[in-house]
Amino acid sequence: MPGGFSKKLALRLDAAQYAAYEGTPPTRPHWTAARGALVAISAVLVVLVAGLAVLGGWLVARDFPSFSILAGVPVLMVAWVLRPRLWGAGEVWHELRRDDAPTYFALLDRVAAAAGAPLPHRVAIDASFNASAGTHGWLRRRTLTIGLPLFGVLSPQQRVAVLGHEFGHYVNGDPASGVLTEPAVRTPLILAELVRPSDTFVTDNLWSQLAERALWPLQWLLERLFVLIGAGVAAVAARDHQRAEYCADALAVRLAGTAATEALMIDFAAGEQLMGAIAAAERGTQSNPETARRNHPGAARWQAAAEAWRASLNVGDVLEKSVTEDASLWHDHPPSGLRARIIRSWPYTDPSVVLSEADSAKIDAELHRFYARAGRDIAWSAA
Repeated sequence: MPGGFSKKLALRLDAAQYAAYEGTPPTRPHWTAARGALVAISAVLVVLVAGLAVLGGWLVARDFPSFSILAGVPVLMVAWVLRPRLWGAGEVWHELRRDDAPTYFALLDRVAAAAGAPLPHRVAIDASFNASAGTHGWLRRRTLTIGLPLFGVLSPQQRVAVLGHEFGHYVNGDPASGVLTEPAVRTPLILAELVRPSDTFVTDNLWSQLAERALWPLQWLLERLFVLIGAGVAAVAARDHQRAEYCADALAVRLAGTAATEALMIDFAAGEQLMGAIAAAERGTQSNPETARRNHPGAARWQAAAEAWRASLNVGDVLEKSVTEDASLWHDHPPSGLRARIIRSWPYTDPSVVLSEADSAKIDAELHRFYARAGRDIAWSAA
């Protein structure tokens, strides 16, 4: 799809979705035609893969041993590659325990209780300017990951807002992800990988080379077709992902209040610049080996750098830039500029969960050594 056309279409879809929720916070994601299509496609694919497995098994077992094995084994291999599966959470930068940060976990308990959400099975931190809440694997285990650069520069109520948003995903679910839709999203890209033609012809056999060259155009066309189908499915899924994000934002407003949640979205819109300010501050810390090794300031220097940058911020320009530049058919988050504006359009809400300055400082003290480690990673990656 031409870039200009896809950008214009994304802007129109973003505007339509914004208009649907402007002035009235959504409650939770609902079934849509897009979600129904994804589930239906997934169901058909699961049946087809099961059919391939049965066919392959029959070919292998029929009159065993026989030449039908030569057809049955490849069919079974394709069925295995396309089998429904859910990816695990994978490795994390660091998994926190309650003993590591009791005040932080107490805050998680309060936010989860206020949201009516289950607690995550695993609480992780990393060195990104991001946050995520996912459910992984067949056992559907929940992982909450908060990036230290993000958390470190947020005000106490913004911290409640980011946690409230992430717990919102456990309350609302995400109609475009999970067991029911995973095959539709994943299978086209796997098929594209299976049929991808080789870049080089390495065989010495003339007939094999001729066969490869004859099949190359067909493989090229099939690969492009599957990639196009995958992109279309991803675009459909992205719309429902974005609806889920607006629903999680509404819960964040209810817990942390309008002002803090709007400020969080402005920070997300300016995330690249804020991360640059953090990296510059950390390079200053790392330039003094004694300070970096023994007296690391934790998040304090990051907070000072972020506040200095915010003081020079033109909020309107930042939000407008986000609305236009972050518009994409395949982004699973609405532009942060639209999220900030739509929160402002909803009825003003006072916080129901308040994090005191004292408790916020206790959390920073508990996470101090992890801030120092993240600082080294940031300085090295920016070098």
